[in-house]
Parts: sequence; structure tokens; C-alpha cells
Amino acid sequence: MEFDDTAYMTFRKIQLMEEKSPLLTKIEQMFYSKLSEYQENPSNMTEKEIQNIKKIFIGICEIRERKIVQAAHSKARGGKPDLKNMLDEEKKLFDSIVDIILQSRKRIFNKDQNVNSRKPYSTA
Repeated sequence: MEFDDTAYMTFRKIQLMEEKSPLLTKIEQMFYSKLSEYQENPSNMTEKEIQNIKKIFIGICEIRERKIVQAAHSKARGGKPDLKNMLDEEKKLFDSIVDIILQSRKRIFNKDQNVNSRKPYSTA
């Protein structure tokens, strides 16, 4: 896949929208596939362009990951986060994080209940 100024500007625009919005912004379902294609085939890019685009890709992914973690935390606490702009791949991450949080809480709360139900330690 050829990388050009239009593609660069599109990815940069997505990055800026993600930075400004507290919620996930709408992007196409094939977004991560396109990222991979550009990274695997940087045919017509200079080394500087490759480094710049990698920074943008990492920035977009990190911002979206942070928002997904926040949404998962909200869901685990009983909230109803807005998931409409979450991509299929991101939904898998979201579901996994929610499950981990809930499992962790279950272990912690069950452990606390077991500790509280024990007989007090006697020194006599």
C-alpha cells in the first residue's frame, strides 16, 4: 500500500481528534489493518517519514487504549460506557479488561470474607 501525504494527513487528523475527545472517535473498522500495511511496506517513505508515522500510530493506539481501559473500569463498576465507536479488535481488549477486573475483585472480596470468618488468633 502506497503511503502519501493524504494518508499522513488522515492519520494525523485521527490523532488530533483522539487527543481532543474524551470518547473514542469514529474510525473505520480496517484502521489497524491499514496501520500494519503501512508499517510493513514503507516503500516510498524516507526514514524520517517512517519515524514520524510510527509516532502517530503509537500515539493513536495509546490514546485509544487509555480510553478503552477507562471504559472497562467504568463497566466493571456498573457504568454504561459509550462503546459505539469501538472497533471489533478493541472490543476484545475491552471485554478482557472487564473480565480481569471482575475476577480480581471476586478474588479480593472472597479472600476478605474468608479472613473475616476465621476465628481470632489466641495467644493464650
